[in-house]
Amino acid sequence: MTLQPALAGALAVVIGCAAPLAASAQTQPQQSQPQHGQQRSPQSLAMEGARTSGNIARGATDICNIDRAKVERFKAAAKANFTAAPDFEGAWKLGYTEAQSTVDRFAQLKAKNPDEYAKEIGEACPALDHGIDEVTQGK
Repeated sequence: MTLQPALAGALAVVIGCAAPLAASAQTQPQQSQPQHGQQRSPQSLAMEGARTSGNIARGATDICNIDRAKVERFKAAAKANFTAAPDFEGAWKLGYTEAQSTVDRFAQLKAKNPDEYAKEIGEACPALDHGIDEVTQGK
């Protein structure tokens, strides 16, 4: 994985901003963690980055209504930086699909508690939008 330091920081911001939106990543079994002292392979790390990026993209489009063209630029930036992923598209699609439970949770929250929905969206979405701008360098 060849992630530029500035892009790594920006992606960390996106992931941090998306944490409330990315709860669905926990619904799928996680890959087993390496034994004590073992390093994860660059391919494994890149696949996880692609998966997380897909999850973030789903929240950005379906919850925050961020422009699809901007999300496509985010995907292109992720793909360019997770080049070690042997199946970037597969990992992206998995992350995107896993976010369905989060999309559903927000839809339920909007119906049941509009004030809380507005609060959560108001906090997460502007930060997520800004984080994507940082990853794509505002393009």
